[in-house]
Amino acid sequence: MNAAFTQRASRIGVLTLVLAGLFLLAAIRLIVLVVVDGPRLDSLGRSEHTEQTELAAVRGPIVDRTGAAFALSAERRSVYARPRRVLDGTTREQRDRLAQVLQVRSSELAGRLNRASPFVWLARRIPREQAEAAEALGFEGVGAVSEYKRFYPESNLAASVVGLAGMDGQGLSGLELQYDRIIRGEPMSVRVDRDALGHPILDSPMALSNPSGGAQLELTIDSEIQRLAESRLGEEVKESGARRGSAIVLDPFTGEVLAMAVANAEGADFHDRLHNAAVQDAFEPGSTAKGILGAIALDDKVITAHQKIFCDNGQVTIGGRQIHDHSPHGWLDLKGIIQVSSNIGAAKIALRLGSQRYRDGLAAFGLGRPTGIDLPGEASGFVHSASRWTQIDLANHGFGQGVAVTAVQLAVAYAAIANGGLVMRPYLVRAAYDSDGKQLLQRTPQVLRRAVSPSAAHTMNLLLRSVVDSEEGTGRRAAVDDFIVAGKTGTAQMINPETGGYYQSRLVASFVGFVPADNPRLVILVVLEDVNHGHFGGLYAAPVFSEIASGALRRLNVASSSPGAVESAGIIPLAADSDASYAPVPALPPLAPELARASSIAPDFLHLSIRDAICLAHRAGVAIESSGSGYVVWQKPAAGEGLAHASIKLRLSSEDRSELALDSHRAAPIATDHSRGIVRR
Repeated sequence: MNAAFTQRASRIGVLTLVLAGLFLLAAIRLIVLVVVDGPRLDSLGRSEHTEQTELAAVRGPIVDRTGAAFALSAERRSVYARPRRVLDGTTREQRDRLAQVLQVRSSELAGRLNRASPFVWLARRIPREQAEAAEALGFEGVGAVSEYKRFYPESNLAASVVGLAGMDGQGLSGLELQYDRIIRGEPMSVRVDRDALGHPILDSPMALSNPSGGAQLELTIDSEIQRLAESRLGEEVKESGARRGSAIVLDPFTGEVLAMAVANAEGADFHDRLHNAAVQDAFEPGSTAKGILGAIALDDKVITAHQKIFCDNGQVTIGGRQIHDHSPHGWLDLKGIIQVSSNIGAAKIALRLGSQRYRDGLAAFGLGRPTGIDLPGEASGFVHSASRWTQIDLANHGFGQGVAVTAVQLAVAYAAIANGGLVMRPYLVRAAYDSDGKQLLQRTPQVLRRAVSPSAAHTMNLLLRSVVDSEEGTGRRAAVDDFIVAGKTGTAQMINPETGGYYQSRLVASFVGFVPADNPRLVILVVLEDVNHGHFGGLYAAPVFSEIASGALRRLNVASSSPGAVESAGIIPLAADSDASYAPVPALPPLAPELARASSIAPDFLHLSIRDAICLAHRAGVAIESSGSGYVVWQKPAAGEGLAHASIKLRLSSEDRSELALDSHRAAPIATDHSRGIVRR
């Protein structure tokens, strides 16, 4: 009996240990499921038992600098269905009536309702009246929600800049893509519950989250200047037989783009919203590069404005290759080389500079690198390393052959000549505001680097005027009544991608310049791609420049130059025995003696607009860093202090100009241009 009891107790003990072990394992597994795998399993369960569809929120509007709309979102209604409820609760005749209201075929509606899904769209973004008619049928399982459709009230105006938004409210190109994160808003979600087998729970509610609208973008573009640029460019593309054309209008002192137009020979189409040739395509600049070459050579002091170069009567051999001029010329100074667009003269200046110095100068102007404009897909163009340049490469690069630039790069480079030597970052969005009006973004002018000295830029400004105002100038058709124009023509051969050589009869014709040259307000570039032989930039691109400039100056209420425009522009004739026709003097009024300090002393920037601050910085030979907008209310170091740092920091405020006390030693009369908030002296 004792043996039986012992055996039974032993069995009970083993069973107890086994059961305790099983309970321990179950407890451990429970802890793992709850603590370790709990969040993952919860998420998995939710995903298996719910189906969620996102509805695009209302995208913020895109407007020009005056508030005119380029892109808006309009409310539309989208009709949805819970297929099982509809099929169980309606007859075929009733569903046919629903198809008729939605303007779809009965077979198409039946196909959607027979899908193995608890939620289907029957019609997306249809007129409100049509959706209300579908709801009025009273079918269980049929409803409608609001969605938003993007539309462009100005049709294709600024299409390549504004870009395109897709069906689901996502930016696909242009500013719609670049700023998609802030203008698309928070989407709205539709959620339907399902059981463990995936069947819809018919009494489950449909949850709708509240959408948050996107931000409004305020552009630097002026819609009227944009319309003028597109209209005139489109006409010239058609008349000249060009395949495509680009035009850019920007403020040289701020980098604001007032217009960016692209026109195709086939006319406006959907592709215009997907590709921006002014930013994404590169071309050889041709003779427009001579203005940049001249500024670099003057800055490096390898040539002076009055120094003459022999142009070999129209033909010369360099590095075993012949270089030709359009017409024969003998001795020419820099003004003459620019004026008649001598390739030989430009080639010899480039040879004097040398490969590395010229390559560094082009890089300083921003050629061969993106400008940083706020658009997607910007091309960098190309300028090969100076170590790869042969003698003939260097000569060819002197007149813009063998290098490639984008239209925006070339415009920014000439803006640096116009503003006194500073490369400004171009931009298209000046501010962004959320749906409550709170400012999310504000852009102010940004100086990227100094390309050349103020004196070199000013001298080049004077020389470029002869291209337009002299009898022998190649850009006479760019003239604008009552205004001084400075600029340069360009005609370059196009590369044949199959042979690597140049087409003989396919050209890029261009003109780039600024106006009024005595106080630059606008830099305008016009490029016509793939025109026939004989379609020179001075004959076809220059007139487009003239018309765009005339209209833009009127739009901005820029006063015309006085009859004595040449004298007021700061150009004075030299003695009769001088080699040059004009000598450069400062285009801006001289500083008061107490402000005409060396560059080691900080000038006084207080109460100046950003434009006037940049002008003062140019004349004083100092760099500035600015923040804010309006007028300077703070600077470091203060006026009169030593420049311990590489630049002077400025803070601007939008406070009304009249509330700021004028510095007593600024005695020049002041006139305010209310169209731009610029103080002129």
